[in-house]
Amino acid sequence: MEEGAPRRGVTPKAMAAQVCEALNRSGAKYLVIGDVACILHGHARATDDVDILVERTEGNVGRVLAGLAQIGYGFAREWTPADILQRPITVIGDDPAVDVFTVAWQIKYEVAAPRSEVVDVDGVSVPLIALDDLIETKRTGRLQDAADIEVLEEIRRLRGNARTR
Repeated sequence: MEEGAPRRGVTPKAMAAQVCEALNRSGAKYLVIGDVACILHGHARATDDVDILVERTEGNVGRVLAGLAQIGYGFAREWTPADILQRPITVIGDDPAVDVFTVAWQIKYEVAAPRSEVVDVDGVSVPLIALDDLIETKRTGRLQDAADIEVLEEIRRLRGNARTR
């Protein structure tokens, strides 16, 4: 394993901080989504991967791949930006995996980015998908995602920022 590579057994927040620090250094445009986003929004959740939603340009995806390659994701070198952009999701590595999304269910980076926030995780700036957008990414029909939606909607209710449509 390369120096600096993430290792299983670390907390999801620590995994996210390491991945985000590398992506930030590379200048990538991305948002943390998925289970780590659930955790950062207050939903206690177990996970062993980091999901990111990326800006869908070759230049940006090249920066994402370069950033991941710098922290031990040698698999990132096997992909081209064009490969990533042809798919809705690409799993890179497995210790832990980083799932690179070009679209998360129906949410795209360019729609979600203006509503996102930046949170501090272990001294690293982490671009976090907004709670409402996170809920939308979970409308997959999968049982675990449905359970996440229930908890996330309760978090939204408790925060007092009920969605208006």
